[in-house]
Amino acid sequence: MAEDMSKVASTKGMSEFERGYAVPDCVVLDSAYCSMGRMVAVRACKQAGWTYHDTTTLLELVPECGVTPGDMDAFELKSAEPDADLAALRESNEYQRIIGAYRLAAERALAQGPCLIHDRVDKEFVESLGKTCASAMTYATDRPAMRVRAKVSPLYANLTSDAELDAAIAFEDAHRRAWHALGSDTTVWGEPATYDLMINTDAIGRDFAAQLLAQLMIGQQ
Repeated sequence: MAEDMSKVASTKGMSEFERGYAVPDCVVLDSAYCSMGRMVAVRACKQAGWTYHDTTTLLELVPECGVTPGDMDAFELKSAEPDADLAALRESNEYQRIIGAYRLAAERALAQGPCLIHDRVDKEFVESLGKTCASAMTYATDRPAMRVRAKVSPLYANLTSDAELDAAIAFEDAHRRAWHALGSDTTVWGEPATYDLMINTDAIGRDFAAQLLAQLMIGQQ
């Protein structure tokens, strides 16, 4: 039935319609390929005065683990294969070695202060450490613009057709989806219900997307 909100004079003070916002200790950000997520995250951290972490910077915090970005890339290729057995991969020694390194790194990063972590751990893990966390995702919808961004990458600079570029974008997203699935049985990469904030970077632009993300970090000032 249609709801006539004009008959509600004001929702101010009505607890059913209000909830306070507490600034989190951490923001975990997933990003669809070519959504400018890394760029947005770096800019947001600069605005908020937070530390930015991703695949490379996290591993720099745990050199004793011996995990390299190349190890991560190779494992992601395996996990994104169409016939990949995620349950078996989750139990593999290689996954346990890699995820163990990233989780230890995230714990050390959080001990240093508020930070944004791009792609490598999820909200559930951060909260299991007794920290508060907000989750966000950047995604894009302008397919021609996404293809241009893909061609800027050295990985795909040799691709020429739209079909090839679209396949490359889907391939990269498959990596991210599979990695998330390995770490979480309760949330799905890219699904709105997984996140506290979804940002369409094509709709609002890179700079305003960074402002929104920074606002998630610092709340109202």
